[in-house]
Amino acid sequence: MAWFRKSAVSLACISVISGLSGQALAADDAQKQNKKEEMEVIEVRGIKSSLKKALNDKRYANQVADMISAEDIGKLPDENVADALQRVTGVTVTRDSGEGALVSVRGVDPGLTNVTVNGQSQASASGEGREFSFDTIASEHLSALQVIKSPTADMEEGGIGATVNLVTRRALDFKDNKAKLSAFADYSDLTGKTEPRLSGMISRKNEDETFGFLLSANHSVRTLKEEALRGWGWREYNVEEADGLVDGAEVGDKFSYLNRIRHQSGTKERTRTGATASFQLLPSDDSELYLDVLYSQLNQIRDETYLETRFPVAKKASNAILDGSDSAVINENGTLVAGQVDDAQVFNSAWYNEETTETITATLGGSYMLNDNWELSSEIGHSHIERNTDNNIRSTVEADERFDLDYSLDGQFPILNYYDKKEAIGPDSVALNPGDSELYQNKPVNLRVQLFNIENTKNTFKFDIKGELDSEFLSSVQFGAMFKDQNKTRIKNEVIVKKFAGRSLNEFFNDSVSDLYVGSDAEQSSLAWSKTDLFALRDAAVEEGIDLTTKPIADFAYDVTEQTQAAYVRFDYATQVFGDMPLRGNFGARYIQTDVESKGMALDADESTLVVDRSVENDYSDLLPSVNFALGLSDDLVLRGAVAKVMSRPALSDLSAHRAISEIDGVIKVRGGNPELDPYRATAYDLSLEWYFDEASLFSVAGFYKDVDSFIFDTRVDSVNDEGMDVELITPVNGAGAKVKGYEVAFQHMFDYLPGLLNGFGVNLNYTYQDSDADFSQEGVSNSFGMPGLSKNSYNAVVFYEKDSFSTRLAYNYRGKYLLDPDGRQDDVVFGDAYGQLDYSVSYDILKNLTVSFNAINLTEAEQRQYSEFDERLYENYVYGRRFHLGLSYRF
Repeated sequence: MAWFRKSAVSLACISVISGLSGQALAADDAQKQNKKEEMEVIEVRGIKSSLKKALNDKRYANQVADMISAEDIGKLPDENVADALQRVTGVTVTRDSGEGALVSVRGVDPGLTNVTVNGQSQASASGEGREFSFDTIASEHLSALQVIKSPTADMEEGGIGATVNLVTRRALDFKDNKAKLSAFADYSDLTGKTEPRLSGMISRKNEDETFGFLLSANHSVRTLKEEALRGWGWREYNVEEADGLVDGAEVGDKFSYLNRIRHQSGTKERTRTGATASFQLLPSDDSELYLDVLYSQLNQIRDETYLETRFPVAKKASNAILDGSDSAVINENGTLVAGQVDDAQVFNSAWYNEETTETITATLGGSYMLNDNWELSSEIGHSHIERNTDNNIRSTVEADERFDLDYSLDGQFPILNYYDKKEAIGPDSVALNPGDSELYQNKPVNLRVQLFNIENTKNTFKFDIKGELDSEFLSSVQFGAMFKDQNKTRIKNEVIVKKFAGRSLNEFFNDSVSDLYVGSDAEQSSLAWSKTDLFALRDAAVEEGIDLTTKPIADFAYDVTEQTQAAYVRFDYATQVFGDMPLRGNFGARYIQTDVESKGMALDADESTLVVDRSVENDYSDLLPSVNFALGLSDDLVLRGAVAKVMSRPALSDLSAHRAISEIDGVIKVRGGNPELDPYRATAYDLSLEWYFDEASLFSVAGFYKDVDSFIFDTRVDSVNDEGMDVELITPVNGAGAKVKGYEVAFQHMFDYLPGLLNGFGVNLNYTYQDSDADFSQEGVSNSFGMPGLSKNSYNAVVFYEKDSFSTRLAYNYRGKYLLDPDGRQDDVVFGDAYGQLDYSVSYDILKNLTVSFNAINLTEAEQRQYSEFDERLYENYVYGRRFHLGLSYRF
């Protein structure tokens, strides 16, 4: 099976094909390759059939790859694309509001994974990197997912981790005309809402099977409730005389305490609408033309409210914050685990954000057999993604009074009790509710309105020529070129109203928030507050004559253009060695020239005023050789290996020419990009042994090793400006390299030999271990997890049963703790905690063409948790609850 759909002829080549087709028809038709016979017929139904097809594709691949095939028309094993990919060995996902969003392969950052649709690279709506968010595309549009772990020379560069190819369907893929309608009701535990999810597909072709079209569409609404506890970083100070008696530390010892704690509750309503259109034409037995279009729109409305407690910032003259409480306890990690804290501020804040992400990918092209052995193919591709905020409003106001706190760490979660600061905390003290609306009557509100726009466009043209060779070793040669132009822009408009006075915030309170984190270890039953009506607040500001017209934030914006030219040659070979052992594979090389132009505004660190419009250019080139082989040790045993040079380009935000200034705790921070960055470069090695011991059964062991020459990370340069203020310049640079290594074990088997009803059982198990010598640890932090995003341990356990019209599946996915950010808030090293999720699905064919399905997601109500440096230092904790889906599908 070819990894990417057969490359196509662009508009520029179509006229050439038309001119040649008359000559071609005069040749010997019996010796030509018939396009209709060449089409791969897809007829996959059920769990077993999809696993068989995916395993067959893997077995006969000429590179290291794993595949997921749809169980049925428009039905992947998971309803979310990222959640489906996490079942593959070596793949872990990052979640957004409980749904899979970003994909990391073999411990490499998501931005270093190349994502394509039918081989066409995709634009990214991320404001920072190149990572592709898989929640923007509905899984109903896809027929297969391919995780390609070892590249070939003809593949577009960009994936140090891997290339993930999303395959859509085409009409001539099917044996017959097809159509399908599906309707689901989705229910969320936390919101209590039931919402619709609809999809449909129609595929038609003519009797001669020379023309076909396929149309599909989907629409869904899903409201996710998010309850979060956010630590917002940990400050470090020394124990002072004035702190009183401190258990576990002495005067002069360092300790860390919370900077802020935010109790947060909100919803995210996601409305996803998408469509695909595919047209195929076979003008002759020797040519093919096609057009594929994919469109997706994701509208998200985030409505949040939070009560934030800010611990006092100690003055430089004295670092005392415990104020002689004589109840402070500091553990062996230097973490304040108990104490009384004076003079804490509490803020009632709200945020409403409505944004729309639109994605369109179009590919036009075709192929033509020049003669019996040589084929010309070409493709024009366009990918565009735009992310806009339509409404983004924030408010915050401080309570009229400050509070004294009785603070303790209960396991992994901080517990706070609030008291009147005018009275000493004692046994008879009465705890207060800092969210009481009566406490927000006098202090003015801060109001902020922001509008963002992120736009990324890729245009690609490529052509390929492939020829069959009459050789005992070489079976074919392929060469071609690719030209790509990419532009990404980011802008922000903003207006900030500080201290909107004259109106009390409690005039704009509506709904109340209480009973947070019920059932969680972080449950807060005594805390309650009122939510701000942001639109009423905004309208009141306008009535008061306040100008809320947003203005461009010049130092936030960037405009990066990247042009690449690539040429390659690839040889495929097939022979026998050691007697009768079949050996097949490919080798080749790809040369790429990259030119970068970056534009942005720069601010002067001393004057804090706009200075210039910067424009910086850079260029670099790479030669990427690759070798893949598959050796048949026996009929059922395959030894597979690969060696390749790979590269990934820097995040487009890191290439930005902009420089922004902010002042934090008396230090001027100047943060900017670096257009002169070189790409990530690595040498990748793969070796695997695959035993196909039975039908749709596999036991495999694979090892991988990546030698990364250079990573990109932020450097900090300290100086003092003319006014004597500390200045910190933060810039990304090419730094030291690292090595990533690991192994994967996979086992898949169907127990068809068991008697009676038992022969419907099957299992799909895999485990991945990976490690790195990258070291992002800080002084005093004993646990380092190598590169960001790398979990040393991850595994999947899937048990399924399928018999006649009934099928069911129980799937558990686990990833170990991992480094999330080596430079988080308060310069903390932030880790993502281990996460495991259990999902269940069942379906039954009521009639031959009518199926009822039920899915349950996150049955164990797993929570996502992050911590700073040590396990007890909470960074963030999110509760999403369970989700259930019930629906019908009809095929005709």
